[in-house]
Amino acid sequence: MLRSTSSFFKAFRGGRPSSPPPIPYPHNRRNSFQSGSSSSSTSNMGLPLITFLIVGLLFLISLFSHPDTSTHHKFQMPALLPSKPPSLHISDPILASRINTTYAAYLEQCPNGPQPIYLDPSLTPIEQERYSPLKAKSKGRYLLVTNTRQIEDHLPDILNSIIVLTTFLGASHISLSILEGPSDDCTPKVINSVLLRLLHSLGISPSYINVSTDEPKIDWNQHNRIEKISELRNRALSPLWEKGWGEETQAVVFFNDVYMHARDILELLFQHDKNGADITTGMDWWKKRPEYYYDIWVGRTIDTGDLFYPIDYTWWSPSSNLFPNSPKSRIAYENLQPFQVFSSWNALAILSPKPFLPPYNVRFRSGNKEKGECAASECTLIASDFWKIGFGKVQVVPSVQFAYERDVALDIVEDLEKQKRLLAWKDGKPPQKLDSPIEWLSKPPEKVRCHPWPEVNGLSANVWEETRWVPPWLN
Repeated sequence: MLRSTSSFFKAFRGGRPSSPPPIPYPHNRRNSFQSGSSSSSTSNMGLPLITFLIVGLLFLISLFSHPDTSTHHKFQMPALLPSKPPSLHISDPILASRINTTYAAYLEQCPNGPQPIYLDPSLTPIEQERYSPLKAKSKGRYLLVTNTRQIEDHLPDILNSIIVLTTFLGASHISLSILEGPSDDCTPKVINSVLLRLLHSLGISPSYINVSTDEPKIDWNQHNRIEKISELRNRALSPLWEKGWGEETQAVVFFNDVYMHARDILELLFQHDKNGADITTGMDWWKKRPEYYYDIWVGRTIDTGDLFYPIDYTWWSPSSNLFPNSPKSRIAYENLQPFQVFSSWNALAILSPKPFLPPYNVRFRSGNKEKGECAASECTLIASDFWKIGFGKVQVVPSVQFAYERDVALDIVEDLEKQKRLLAWKDGKPPQKLDSPIEWLSKPPEKVRCHPWPEVNGLSANVWEETRWVPPWLN
């Protein structure tokens, strides 16, 4: 059964029949102490003294113990007494003040809300220099778009990313469209009470803010999944053609409910601009240890049109052996270098706005049943439609990786930092030998692997039972 590969609703991921069986977390902290049995010769006076010393030692430990999400998977002493939460590590006092004020406002709406994953949401000086071309006066607006619900835990990082992006790029370079709901957590309250005020305080024009919250609950038994998700995605993106935003939009940043850092978006925008791409994505993960690549139903390689890794049975399997049939893609992936693919989404996609505007008017959609088109994901079909009209430069930037769950996001942070050190990255920038532009192939694969969505309503269905090889687009 398929789990939600390109979904933007938490409910899509909950209770997936296709999810692998529960796996142990080998990196979970174990904050327990083991005590040996006391000797039978211990005197009555010795026991109180030993007890006093142990309690005193633990008390001292608790005073100096401040568990910090940034030290995930590292040894931490348990705090026996309430401890101060870890503070954000921001050197710019103005940025720090804005972020801390926003987080305090978030906590007013979500009293039990978590700290952000990224305790330093700012950019390094090298990153600021690398991404400076993105804020040139000649550049248009970057349209942030999402359909979402139930993102209470993700909001601290999303809010921080919006603050850093707008501060760095400038308010005249940002527009935003959100379609939210339904949520039964504090998500709509934060969007209406915190995010909207934040956007105004950052100087973003109200005419470039489109927010709708508290969408009604969807009875998925009455809807074809791909048709309904396409409708919702088009509604979120509609200001591009309905409000005239398209003329000023440099690129669309369409993201799912994932943990993110401003540098993730900026690196994708940078590679999109540098390589003249039409679609640019990172990678996304359901689990990282062991690895379960998330968007397997959408991604197709450029040379063979195959999945990023083979699934020859109706079950979601670990993906430690990515790109076995695409050697060039595999080498680039291992070196964190951008590489061309036929299609990809991977939680966040940078899209050229031109295909959505006249004369092309591309939209998210389901497959054409009457013409026998593959009933693929709406995100695969977007790539297919882009290719058809001459916008076939689709790339994956593997140095940017996303997760939907907090523990997986922390694993990604740790693993990527280690991999970047080994590859000689410095302060967010790769070495010159790993920073060369893509050499684009102008032709798509002759055939593309198709796993069609069955003709059933609902959120879940088994897409892996049928395999077909189809032309890259419908003529």
